[in-house]
Amino acid sequence: MSTLLAPPLRQRVGRLRWALPLAIGLLAVGYELGPGRWIHDRIGAADYFDLDILFYATAAPLLAYWVLTLISQWLDEKDRAGQLARASELRLASVMAASADAILGLDAAGRIESWNRGAELIFGHQARGILGHPLSDLLGPGEAAEVELRWLMEGAQREGFVRGHETTGRDRAGRTLALELTLTYLPGQAGQPAGWSVILRDVTERQRREAEIHNLNASLNEQVARRTHELGEKVAQLALANAELQKLDQTRSEFVSLVSHQIRAPLTNMRGAVERMGSDCGAINTTCTRMFAIMNQQAERLDNLVRDVLSAARLEAGEMLMQCEPISLLPVVQQVAEQMRARTGASRPIRLPTKPGLPLVFADRDRVAEVLANLLDNADKYSPPGQPVVVDVRADQAEVTISVADAGRGLPPGALEHVFDKFFRADNSDSQSVYGYGLGLYVCRRLIEAQGGRIWAENGPRGGAVFSFALPVAASLARA
Repeated sequence: MSTLLAPPLRQRVGRLRWALPLAIGLLAVGYELGPGRWIHDRIGAADYFDLDILFYATAAPLLAYWVLTLISQWLDEKDRAGQLARASELRLASVMAASADAILGLDAAGRIESWNRGAELIFGHQARGILGHPLSDLLGPGEAAEVELRWLMEGAQREGFVRGHETTGRDRAGRTLALELTLTYLPGQAGQPAGWSVILRDVTERQRREAEIHNLNASLNEQVARRTHELGEKVAQLALANAELQKLDQTRSEFVSLVSHQIRAPLTNMRGAVERMGSDCGAINTTCTRMFAIMNQQAERLDNLVRDVLSAARLEAGEMLMQCEPISLLPVVQQVAEQMRARTGASRPIRLPTKPGLPLVFADRDRVAEVLANLLDNADKYSPPGQPVVVDVRADQAEVTISVADAGRGLPPGALEHVFDKFFRADNSDSQSVYGYGLGLYVCRRLIEAQGGRIWAENGPRGGAVFSFALPVAASLARA
C-alpha cells in the first residue's frame, strides 16, 4: 500500500519544486510592477529601499513556511497510510499463517515461495523442506501432475483465477488426499505473471462422508424399491383375495336367498295344510290336536328363522331401504301388542303405556314394528307363564325411548355387551321356552341403527331383562 501511495506524493513534491520558484518570481515581478512602482513614485528612494527589504524579508519566508507546512502534511499522510498498510499486511500475514487451509505463494514459474501453518498441517512438510519446490510435487508424482499444474496456470492467467478445482495430492507420509484448489493469477509487468496465490483445502473427510451418504441413499433406495415391490405383490395378493371374498360373499348371499326362499315356500304350504287338516278333519282326537299345534309351532319357528336370515343378509349387503318419515310410536306399540295378544291369548298379560302427546319420531313404521315384535316375542319367551310383559315409552327433546321389560331371570353380566352380536345366545339350552337362533336381536340392532337410533339391554331393578331402543325426534332433526 505504501508503494501505491508513494507516486502521488512524489508527483506533488515535483510539481511544488517548479511552482515555488515560479511563485516567488511572479510575486516579485508583480510587486515591483504594481505596489512597488506606486510606492517608489510617492516616497523617496531611501524609504522605498526599506520597504523592499521589509517585503522580501516577510513574503519569501511566509511562502517558504507555507510550502514546508504543506510538505509536512503530505509526509504525515504518507506515514499514516504506511502504518495502516503495515498493519493490514501484518493482519493478512497473521490470517494466512494461522489459517487451517493451505495458503501458498508461488513465483512466476510455479515454485513455492511461502508456506503457512495450514499447509504444514495438511501435507506434513516443514517450510524449509518444501520452499523452492514446484507445486506439482504436492499434486502427486509423474508428468500428470505437471500437466495439471500447467493447465491450471493457463486457466488462471486467462480468467484471473480458477476456483473450486478438485484434485488429489499426497502428504509427506504418502497418503492420498482429496483437495479443493483455488489458484489466483498475480499480474506483473508487460503482461507477465508476478506470481500465483494458491489455496488448498483438504476435503478427504468430506468426500468420505459424501460417499457414505451416497451409499446409504443407494441402500435406502434399494430397500425402498424392494419393499415397494413386495408391497405391490401384497397389494396384488390382497386384491385377488378381496375379489375371491367378494365372489364368496356374493355366492353366500345368493345361497342364503335361494335356500331361504326355497324353505319358505314349503313352510307356507305346510302351515296351510296343517290348518286345513285341523279345520276339515271330522274325527280329531287329543293326540291329533296336540300334533297339529306342534307342527304349526315348528313351522312358525322355521318361518321366523328364514325371515331373520333374509333380513340380516339384506342389512349386511346394504339392500334394505328405510322409508323414514315422521310417525307416532304409540299406535305402532298398540298394533304390535294386539298382534301378540292374538297369538298368545290371555296367557300373557301385556301392560301398555298411557302417555298421549308424545313427539313424532323420524323412522320407518314397518321396521319399528318388526323390532318391537321381536322384543315382545323375546320377553314372552323368557317370562314365566302368567307374568306380564311391561312396555314403557318416555321422551325428551331429542329422542323417544321404548322399553320392553320381562319377568324372567335377567341377563348374565357378561351377556349385556354381546346380546346384540350375531349368533350370540345367553342361554344355549334346547328348552322350547328359550329356543332361539341368535339373529333376532342382531337384526333389531341393525334396523335401529339404520334409522339413526340406538338400542341397549340392561337388567331391571326387580329382576328380568329390559330391552330399550331410542329413535330421534322428527322436530329435532328439522332444527339440525
